[in-house]
Amino acid sequence: MDKLMGCAGSTAIEIGKCTAKPIIRHAGYLFRFKKIVDDLTKAKKDLQLEQQKVQEAIERAAMNTEVVEKDVEGWLANVMQLMEEVQTLENKVQENMRLCNGWCPNWIWQYKLSKESTHKKTIIEELQEKGNFSQVAHRAPIPGIGIFSSSDFEVFESTKLAFQKIMEALRDDNSKRIGLHGMGGVGKTTLVKEVSKKVKELNIFNDIVMTVVSLTPDVRRIQGEIADCLNLRLDEESNTVRASRICLRIKSVEKILIIVDDVWKHVNLEDFGIPSCDDHRGCKMLLTTRSTHVCNLMRCQRKIPLNILSKEESLALMKKAAGIVDDFPPFYDVMLKVVEECKGLPIAIITVGKALIEKSLNDWNVAMHQLRRSRLVDIEGVDEERNAYVCLKWSYDQLRRKTKLCFLLCSLFPEDYDIDIEELTRYAMGLNEHEDCHLLEDTRRQVHAAIDHLKDSSLLLEGFSEEYVKMHDMVRDVALWIASKGENEFKLRACTRIEKNINLESVTAISLMASKTEQLPDKLVCLTLNILLLGRNEGSKKISDTLFEGMNCLKVLTLEDKSLSSQSLRFLTNLQSLYLKNCDFSDNLSSLGKLKRLETLSFHKCGMAALPNELGEMESLRMLDLTACDKLRRIPPNVIQRLFRLEELIIGWQSFKNWDVEGTNVEISNVNLSELNSLPRLVMLSMWLDLKHLPQGFVFPNLQRYNIVMLIFSVFNKLNSNVLEIKDLNASSMNAFKVLFRTVEYIFIESCEMECIIDTTGGNHTVMFANLVQLFLWDMSCLRTICEGPDQNVLSNLTILQVNKCTRLISLFSPTLAQSLKKLKQLYLVECNELKQIISEEGMILESHSQPICLPELQTIKVKNCGKLEYMFPISVARDLPQLEILKLKDLPQLKQVFGHEREGDVRNENYIVLSKLRYLKLKNLIELGSLYGGNGSLVWPSLENLYVVNCPKMELSFFADVEANVQTLGKVILYILLFLFFFFFIKTCASAVF
Repeated sequence: MDKLMGCAGSTAIEIGKCTAKPIIRHAGYLFRFKKIVDDLTKAKKDLQLEQQKVQEAIERAAMNTEVVEKDVEGWLANVMQLMEEVQTLENKVQENMRLCNGWCPNWIWQYKLSKESTHKKTIIEELQEKGNFSQVAHRAPIPGIGIFSSSDFEVFESTKLAFQKIMEALRDDNSKRIGLHGMGGVGKTTLVKEVSKKVKELNIFNDIVMTVVSLTPDVRRIQGEIADCLNLRLDEESNTVRASRICLRIKSVEKILIIVDDVWKHVNLEDFGIPSCDDHRGCKMLLTTRSTHVCNLMRCQRKIPLNILSKEESLALMKKAAGIVDDFPPFYDVMLKVVEECKGLPIAIITVGKALIEKSLNDWNVAMHQLRRSRLVDIEGVDEERNAYVCLKWSYDQLRRKTKLCFLLCSLFPEDYDIDIEELTRYAMGLNEHEDCHLLEDTRRQVHAAIDHLKDSSLLLEGFSEEYVKMHDMVRDVALWIASKGENEFKLRACTRIEKNINLESVTAISLMASKTEQLPDKLVCLTLNILLLGRNEGSKKISDTLFEGMNCLKVLTLEDKSLSSQSLRFLTNLQSLYLKNCDFSDNLSSLGKLKRLETLSFHKCGMAALPNELGEMESLRMLDLTACDKLRRIPPNVIQRLFRLEELIIGWQSFKNWDVEGTNVEISNVNLSELNSLPRLVMLSMWLDLKHLPQGFVFPNLQRYNIVMLIFSVFNKLNSNVLEIKDLNASSMNAFKVLFRTVEYIFIESCEMECIIDTTGGNHTVMFANLVQLFLWDMSCLRTICEGPDQNVLSNLTILQVNKCTRLISLFSPTLAQSLKKLKQLYLVECNELKQIISEEGMILESHSQPICLPELQTIKVKNCGKLEYMFPISVARDLPQLEILKLKDLPQLKQVFGHEREGDVRNENYIVLSKLRYLKLKNLIELGSLYGGNGSLVWPSLENLYVVNCPKMELSFFADVEANVQTLGKVILYILLFLFFFFFIKTCASAVF
């Protein structure tokens, strides 16, 4: 019996052990209710802080055009959903506490709430742990080829037929390699770009790659182009290894189209990383060439011709290019004869037609006779019967002198090369052909004007961005022919390769930017040489100390990927422009001081650690460019200030950062910012600095162009604009920039002691920020207002305004300031906790006879976490938002209306207000929002495509009436409205009917 009792007792103990914890836990749900709720609130706040960090990282990534990782997007979506669930739970808790008022709690209801709160807290903690991302975003993929398709694409019978045949071949499983062949200038490249665009629209392939091969294929460049299209990073040095990596990447794509443009001979595609068709059955290749023979060599299963234009097609294209509408008979006859000389080639027709825009009948006759007399039969490969080169040469002859020089300089760059306009400008500066320009900036403007004219004349094409241009290979042939003959007004005689026994005595320009020269000679005697461009030549990285000994007349020198001693440059006493890219130096660069006539000196990604003291002896230097010299640690003091003719100092934010700090004792001293004020001609400055680098009382000089950055990463990528990105400045240090505030165009201000951005009080009528285009304000805890004092016509050029964490800001604009924002396109407001009005009510006049506030260009409004904002705009503003497309409002707990006033009598009744272009409307967590519109009428959204309404429990039935009225006109509506809203309105309506 004792044993039995002992067994029973031990069993009971074990059962007690097993059941005690669950019982205690469940009892805790009842008796620890307040602590559980408090723990949930704390966990929620911790998660919100983590969410905020991730969100800020995403915003920084977006400024650098990076794409957010999918898992980060998923995490944020889960957090947002969980926050909504927790908010609903907290509402239930508050309701429970309100009903019992601390007395007679509903134990069953409290138990359920405690249990649910504990469960939510666990999920919150799990989510918070997952939120520690090592990387939130990655580089954006390169835009598709279709984005860059030619706007001049014309659909003629010849192009239409070729296009249809290509599309048929792409759908044919037996056609793995397709060759498009036709004469130079007939439009092959333009056509395959249109094919790419169409294929992308139809989603036939998973990926599309395009690369240009050219007459002399540059394997490394081609590999880079393919990798860019596939968003593939190549870190390897060996071309063979790079090709293998590209091949693996291509094979990983189920269906891929590879467009290989401008093939002149048989090429081994595997060198570029393109697998054979047998290796990857989902891979198709479309190549363009001038020869059917090349199609055969490249084993194309389908060969598709692109023929020249017919007489009628040529005439139609000429009329369009020359802007001719009427068929005046005498004019028509001579135009037909000019068209005949263009031999049916679009490039010839377009260039000649554009040169004859608004010209007289006599001019057309002169052009016709000149074209008939001209023959350039000594251009290699030119068919005299179809000599469209004559048309291009004639177009060149119509250009002005300085435009001709830019045209010829462009031909010195490799075939199919993206020509950097700034680099081209440096060459023009060195040749002194712009003697009427007092400043380098004047020369730059003239070069840009010449480039624009060449593009308008179709002699140059758009590059991959606005800072670059390209030259059609056929146009380049003509330009090189003109330059190689030396029979031009500049006496320019160009050479693009060096061979044995070649005579260089009269050559004035040598370009080996992409030649196959394996080894440069130790000495090159060229007594008449003005321009020497040495690019990346395999096997010829080292520059001999005597290479330039016989080049006394050299004015322009470019060296890329070279290793040299500055001693080798000592012979170049007439050199005026020196452009060094990615070069290394075997000495301390002290010999640079001997280049007394040098005017522009550019180090781009060069490897030197210090600049020499002798640099200060370069008495003619007008530009010093140190872009991306990330190893540069020292610029000795008193060097910069001795360059008294310096106009442009370009350091950039990825280069030298060791400016001298006042009051510190260091062994090796550096240049001080105050030296800039010793440069009377300085007009352009690009640099990075820290607050500690600003000397006491320092003020930047009056500059024409500048890009000054104090952030870790630059927000704006604006090379040719006035940019300030400043941080952590107090009221005193802000004075350093006061002169620049008059001309700045893009400004980012973070954590600075400013109560207002613009101060016009006390008779201060100097217009600050008159040129401002974009204004970003971040974490400005002292900021009370944008403008203090009279603000009419202030910020009249502003297009984008972003305000984040400005916690003292009560209103954003006064009515007069808002009236000035005629160009504002985008408005972003985040975490401005004290913000009550966007447009201040103080001084607001809304009578019917007054002039309404109009924001005619505003397209996007995004407002988030502004806890005291009660409405967005007065109704009068709603009537004048003709361009508004996107409206996103989130987490605004006090917002009652989007358009309207709370005060009675302020609202003007209208039948309806039309937001004609609104296509995206998102309303989320607006717990006090009753309606969009405070009037008695309704809103019309004829263009709305997406509508999101989440957690807006007080929304009135009139809103849903507006939705119902508009939904008939919408092509596509995505409507997310929480189900309980409908029950809420249903109950509300029923209650009204009963009582």
